[in-house]
Amino acid sequence: MASISIRCPTCSATEGVVRNGKSTAGHQRYLCSHCRKTWQLQFTYTASQPGTHQKIIDMAMNGVGCRASARIMGVGLNTVFTSLKKLRPQSVTSRIQPGSDVIVCAEMDEQWGYVGAKSRQRWLFYAYDRIRRTVVAHVFGERTLATLERLLSLLSAFEVVVWMTDGWPLYESRLKGKLHVNSKRYTQRIERHNLNLRQHLARLGRKSLSFSKSVELHDKVIGHYLNIKHYQ
Repeated sequence: MASISIRCPTCSATEGVVRNGKSTAGHQRYLCSHCRKTWQLQFTYTASQPGTHQKIIDMAMNGVGCRASARIMGVGLNTVFTSLKKLRPQSVTSRIQPGSDVIVCAEMDEQWGYVGAKSRQRWLFYAYDRIRRTVVAHVFGERTLATLERLLSLLSAFEVVVWMTDGWPLYESRLKGKLHVNSKRYTQRIERHNLNLRQHLARLGRKSLSFSKSVELHDKVIGHYLNIKHYQ
């Protein structure tokens, strides 16, 4: 086997890289003698090329719909769906440590969305740290007390001094006994963040043909956006 000048994608070695047969499609494969990694540089299908998955995710996080992503990338729509379904977003931030960090002001709000038809509403409930300017936790569901309870359950690990919400009656009843400010004047930060979500995620646009067709993709795409912007 002859050595050639190609860099290993794993250990970055240039020496000791040798040809290692061909793929079933007839493309040359290579082997790194140091880390034993094998790879190929040419692919028959665009979906198999390195970086395709991350490009699909990046477009979804920047207002590009699934079908538009498929057209731009030159891949099948199922390839886009598969990439998005692999996302595993968390529901709580890792930037704030429960028990050691205090959340002075936590704004809570719910944002409307839908899946398939406007009659199938899918609400995003989340809390926003007013001082740190970051999302703390989120859940999806119907606009009910049960969904609010799930969010408060996630937030129970944090020490919150002041809660700030709009006038939705369930907030007042559920936060009774806590230091609670009920006014739209003090939820401007989270309301502004709602606009960011609608601007950056095509499926949340109010007047758009880009809307979620499945609950799974709806939750994972929005959840991943919150992860990369606020949780990691």
